[in-house]
Amino acid sequence: MSSVAQPGWMLAWWQLLRAANVFTAASNVLAGFLIVQRSFEPAGALAALVASSACLYLAGMVLNDFFDAEIDAAERPERPIPSGRIPRGVAGLVGWSLLAIGVLLALAISYQQANIAPGLIGVLLAIAVVQYDGGLKKTRFGPYAMGWCRVLNVLLGASVAIDLSHRVVPFAYAVAIGAYTVGLTYVARSEMVGNFARSLHIRNVVTRLLQGFIVIDAIAATLAAGWIAGLAVLCLLIPTLIIARWAAMT
Repeated sequence: MSSVAQPGWMLAWWQLLRAANVFTAASNVLAGFLIVQRSFEPAGALAALVASSACLYLAGMVLNDFFDAEIDAAERPERPIPSGRIPRGVAGLVGWSLLAIGVLLALAISYQQANIAPGLIGVLLAIAVVQYDGGLKKTRFGPYAMGWCRVLNVLLGASVAIDLSHRVVPFAYAVAIGAYTVGLTYVARSEMVGNFARSLHIRNVVTRLLQGFIVIDAIAATLAAGWIAGLAVLCLLIPTLIIARWAAMT
């Protein structure tokens, strides 16, 4: 393939980051936040929580390919690292840096709010991301590890509540999102099984299920804070659908 036909470096990074997916992480945080706050206030804390979640999620995407570079070289050579469009060392540096920034943002919210929960959950989420990418995803516990990441992501949004440990609804919702994630992950695991057409079909199903996070979170936001809040969350589908047209979500 000629150098002209090769995707540009910017597209390679979008593909490595699986950029469309990050809006599903943001919607989880927004739903968790709205469930406990019933509004978008305090806006500063909400923005920092969304940024923390986004950094941790993107770190997970990059580190996933960083750890899987050798496997992808054999099974998915078109991916940014094995194709040589992004050096593995650079990807690792970006991934670990994003992880650190995500944790620091969560810790900053804890300091600013005098509340241990955001920092604690941020640290636990970072650990869960590394454990999943570093090996758990290849075991039978992989889907549950991924589900645990989503549980923590929802709780990161809810962490601004001073009395979070006494709230049933955010924990119940987080567990429900975790269960949805477990099912999604089992479906995604079957993508590489069978013929090419079947794999394409499963990839399309997984993409729709990923986008489904935003719809579910929008419903939760509507029930918690009204239709305007729900519509605001649902609007995250717009950039998700646009970016997914040229950078796959799986």
